[in-house]
Amino acid sequence: MSRSRYPWRYSLFLSFYYMANAIYQGYASKYFEAAGMSTAQLSVILAATPIISIIAQPLWGAAGDRARSRNRVLHGMIVFAAAVVLLYRVSGSFWWLLPASCLFSAAYTSIQPMGDSIILEALSPDGHPFGPIRLVGCVSFAVMNLVWGQILTPERMSLVVYGTSFMLILLLLVSRVLPVTAGHQSANGRKMNMTAILKMKHMPGLLTLLMLLQLTMGYFYSFFSIHFTHLPGGTNALLGVCFFLSAMSEVPFLLNADRLYERFGVGKLMSVSALALTLRWLLLASTNSAWVALASQLLHSCGFIVMTVGMSKYLNDTVPDELKASGQMLISVVGFGIARAFGILGGGLVASAMGSIQMGFLLMAGISGLALLIFAPRYLKMPALNGKNAQ
Repeated sequence: MSRSRYPWRYSLFLSFYYMANAIYQGYASKYFEAAGMSTAQLSVILAATPIISIIAQPLWGAAGDRARSRNRVLHGMIVFAAAVVLLYRVSGSFWWLLPASCLFSAAYTSIQPMGDSIILEALSPDGHPFGPIRLVGCVSFAVMNLVWGQILTPERMSLVVYGTSFMLILLLLVSRVLPVTAGHQSANGRKMNMTAILKMKHMPGLLTLLMLLQLTMGYFYSFFSIHFTHLPGGTNALLGVCFFLSAMSEVPFLLNADRLYERFGVGKLMSVSALALTLRWLLLASTNSAWVALASQLLHSCGFIVMTVGMSKYLNDTVPDELKASGQMLISVVGFGIARAFGILGGGLVASAMGSIQMGFLLMAGISGLALLIFAPRYLKMPALNGKNAQ
């Protein structure tokens, strides 16, 4: 039991991060489409983001673990991302937007895992749960998507850039609520690198499953907005409702995340994610109804949030103190970088070759279904992987 009051102030950080993310993640593909990008060009731009993160995130993680203040590293990433995203407005050319998006992603994709590493470490001494803080971010994401779905029209797509930058500036201001946290390698002088995490007993299997499932999420986040608004009755306003519904569907899990993690462990939880995502992609592959596509968002409740929160807690509980920041970055490297790059490029090639984004969802259903068949039997037989059976 915790002996101090719950630090709700930390939730301000995730609240403003997810408000920024609601704008960029939800509508960046629509912005690029409005700039005149073809499906092939859009695939390249969207895939470049996670590819760059594969290189950048281990460097940011090492910097955080070795810094006297992880917070200063975090502030630097936020300032850089807020400034660079404005470069999108200089030109709508593919050859301008491609390097601009790469520079932006080099910093932006590392903001959340660095913040998570600070928050999770601050919560641990008193045994405070992470779920309530993450829940505030979920609600913020949902509400912001609903609002921006009403604001954005084809003539107002420039607001995606300005809105993202503005929210990042606000994020910088509220990040002051986080406790000043030093990198443990700076504190004790013991040097370690991310490869030590990969040698842990259960980590290769968990990361492989995470990568396969996030691969399918990468395709969804990159192409769903375009696919949905091309369906009969699929408007930007209804798209905002889609994202609102998917985010709010996470609430039941987040209210019980810590108890579920302790009881079932990350392996079983991700097996449930694999099943939910397989059903979700099959629905999107088989319907031309905007309303059925909207309803499929309810399956988000067992997908992205379950695997990311579960893995964040598992790494925080099991990795050495010297690699707290690098551990959270590793989740992002595998789940966002490697997986989403393959999901976007591979899915984009399928969509382009078949002449339909919808066919890509069928491929994603096959991938998540295969992951389910391979990994679920293994993790269902194991004791709960909740940090107590790591070795």
